[in-house]
Amino acid sequence: MPSVGRQRPTDNLQGLSVDIARMASLVESQLAEAIGVFERRDVLVAERLIKDDEKIDEMHAAVEAKVVALLSEGGHDQAELREIIAYLKVSGDLERVGDLAKNVAKRTLALSRERPPKPYAAVARLGRASLRQISDILTALAARNLPGAQAVWGGDEELDELHNSLFREIAEATREERSDVNACIQLAFIAKNFERVGDHATNIAEALQFLLTGAAPRR
Repeated sequence: MPSVGRQRPTDNLQGLSVDIARMASLVESQLAEAIGVFERRDVLVAERLIKDDEKIDEMHAAVEAKVVALLSEGGHDQAELREIIAYLKVSGDLERVGDLAKNVAKRTLALSRERPPKPYAAVARLGRASLRQISDILTALAARNLPGAQAVWGGDEELDELHNSLFREIAEATREERSDVNACIQLAFIAKNFERVGDHATNIAEALQFLLTGAAPRR
């Protein structure tokens, strides 16, 4: 008979699920704000976003600690173990997306002192596309929707192609307007950050498929 007051593994797993949901919500919000900051060249909000990334780091550390505690207590079946491992992976990817949002805010501070180069709007569109990938996979994660995860996994190639096309556009702008070189370099870094967001959305899709099926998608 379990001791009085001791939480069951399933209770702790539910708590971990709630932690992931809260972290996902904050990360999605931070990324959306970072894109808005970039579009508006909003220095004040950019500075606040950079500081707020600490909250995401703290959430990630809390998830890691909870995962260690869950694994230490034992008594989990295969499905529960998959869930614990998947959530650990998801937390890591969410933390990285938070870092990428922070990096966009930092680059925006540098860009605010420069004239906006021609590809500026196109980079913002890439950011919106990466946000859709994150939003879609977090919706799929919350609903445990395997087809939704597979759609995100399959859509990463399109985001990569958009990034590659945009990189060529930025390079052309650099050649045409020598005075915009510094700004174009910042744009290239921001575009790469948005492309990396798509990679992390794909990683979360793979973690969700592993959680639900025990197997990762075939590459």
